[in-house]
Amino acid sequence: MPAIELIDVRKYYGKGETSVKAVDGVSVTVDNGEFISIVGRSGSGKTTLLDVIGLLMRPTTGTIRIDGEETTRMKDNQRASYRAHKLGFIFQDFNLLDTLNAVENVMLPVRYSGADKKAARKRAMQLLDEVGLADRAQHRPTQMSGGEKQRVSIARSLINSPSIVLGDEPTGNLDSDTAQKLVALMRRANRDYNVTFVVVTHDLELASRTDRILRIKDGHVVSDERVTAASPVTPEHLAEPVSV
Repeated sequence: MPAIELIDVRKYYGKGETSVKAVDGVSVTVDNGEFISIVGRSGSGKTTLLDVIGLLMRPTTGTIRIDGEETTRMKDNQRASYRAHKLGFIFQDFNLLDTLNAVENVMLPVRYSGADKKAARKRAMQLLDEVGLADRAQHRPTQMSGGEKQRVSIARSLINSPSIVLGDEPTGNLDSDTAQKLVALMRRANRDYNVTFVVVTHDLELASRTDRILRIKDGHVVSDERVTAASPVTPEHLAEPVSV
């Protein structure tokens, strides 16, 4: 059973001649445990595609299956519950609450999943230890570097043991050295927990460490390439794709 299955998914904004086809007929299958990057120029539709996969917005038409379950017909409360239990998120701007310390930020998704708080705190501390931040558990985001904040975000994305983690430019606000360490951390989580990762990125280093690269242009997937030693990632992968 695929982790993610998109069948002729479309997301349009507006109607008639002013309609914007942000996602226009995308059909993609992602296997369990794969690490996929989505690349393309700004405005190509890649972030909208990620939001549709993550149940943050509904597609205009098409079918989306997560772990074999059809999600497009779910009611809003069902979608919220499904997100809380099945999906983890990593954002470019971290989306941490400055009023909470690291362990409390990691535990945030527990508020929506109904998990036992004592067990969740233990799990949060375990994850902070795994990302090298056990000694920063009581620190607030304002006391952390960008790399530390993103490590907290990665720990938070795993707190509910999701089957899929979605990342929107997860290394976008980091220097190259810190970004490389974060990529290694995500790959380790992908391997150790068998979590499927789908990330939108402009980062060549991140794309080169994924299993597949989907290139998006004008709402269409114009190429789907597997990353191998014989087919290394080059700057052209992140440039504007040529339609096929």
